[in-house]
Amino acid sequence: MKKIFPFPVQEVSEDKKRLLKKHLLMDNIKRCKLFAKIVILFETILILMHMYSSYTNSGTVFVIDAYIILYLLLWSFSILMVIYITIYERSSNHSERKTKLFQNGLWLFVIFFLTWGALVTLVDQRNYGHVMAFAVNFMCVSVLFHASNKTILNLYSLPVAVLYIGLPYAQSSGEIVSGHYINLSVFLFFCWLASRMLYTSYSSNFYQRLLLTEMNENLGLKVEENEKIYKELASANNQLKQLSVMDELTLILNRRGFRQYVQNEFENIQVKRPFAVLMGDIDSFKNYNDHYGHLEGDQVIATVAGVFRTHLNEESSILARFGGEEFVAVLFDVDLDEAFAKAEKVRQAIERLMIPHEYSSAANHITLSIGVTAGKAQYPDDIFQLIGDADKALYEAKASGRNKVKIRIKK
Repeated sequence: MKKIFPFPVQEVSEDKKRLLKKHLLMDNIKRCKLFAKIVILFETILILMHMYSSYTNSGTVFVIDAYIILYLLLWSFSILMVIYITIYERSSNHSERKTKLFQNGLWLFVIFFLTWGALVTLVDQRNYGHVMAFAVNFMCVSVLFHASNKTILNLYSLPVAVLYIGLPYAQSSGEIVSGHYINLSVFLFFCWLASRMLYTSYSSNFYQRLLLTEMNENLGLKVEENEKIYKELASANNQLKQLSVMDELTLILNRRGFRQYVQNEFENIQVKRPFAVLMGDIDSFKNYNDHYGHLEGDQVIATVAGVFRTHLNEESSILARFGGEEFVAVLFDVDLDEAFAKAEKVRQAIERLMIPHEYSSAANHITLSIGVTAGKAQYPDDIFQLIGDADKALYEAKASGRNKVKIRIKK
């Protein structure tokens, strides 16, 4: 650990610093977009109030003065910022140069917002003599946006300079100006202090999560290594087989393991046996990975696998990860109604977790679409045919809006 007064900062690799910057950018994008929308609403109210006041006082709806110009300026700039962020979010190709330019655009909006507060405060000196507009804007920026100390100081510089230089010209009372300087300096220091505390806490938590992930991965590797040693003592061939058929993220069968299991299971079956197949797929998962990152995406996949395991009886079912975010379950000795009930419980359980997913077309949280079919099988090909039918039902669930369970009746 080293200290950069007055906050301790962890010594981390450059790769982790880049990850933190990327994560901060994504968070600041969401905050900036929401903040711009709030500013648009607030400025719309101020513009309407100004028009009403103008009409009451002079009988004219629209009177041009410094306030209405500033209101319209911030209102217009905020709309442009929402459009700017939306265009960036919809683009899938974000080069390093493009990302840097976009980040500079975000900081430009923050600087403009703070400078706007300084200008309103200078105008207020002729009417009210207070500094509330600048103080509120400064506090919002310090709390809402997380950035390094260098970035924060760069954001503060121009607005503070505009206000401090302009106060003696806008306020005729020297005593009031002196009081403003003292009060603002104390206030700005504590705003800076709050921003540093929030940033330090944010970055520390982020690095701790990375460390925990690394520890879990190392622990997983250690467990695998110990299992490997044990299995080599018992049977090297059996160990290699197990490693080749299991999915290491979810600790359930992978696609290859599933096919081998089905082949072995149906070798000695003499008569047709009732089966049902569930095909589940996480809705809008690519968007989740793109916006929240692959570490969070892996956690979602592991969580969904855990929900499936919880609601399926391991002794009378097979569960496997069939693709990136796709799962397949084969249930023994159940009919279509029972299979549908199982699938619906799994879907509802995933939805109750309320894992945030603001970029899903189905809901604002993680959801699951499931296709269900049932029939009788005696040979492996029968099961694979049922899987094909379940996959078609899954496609129907996706096509009809996602976050649904669809049945396909085998003819």
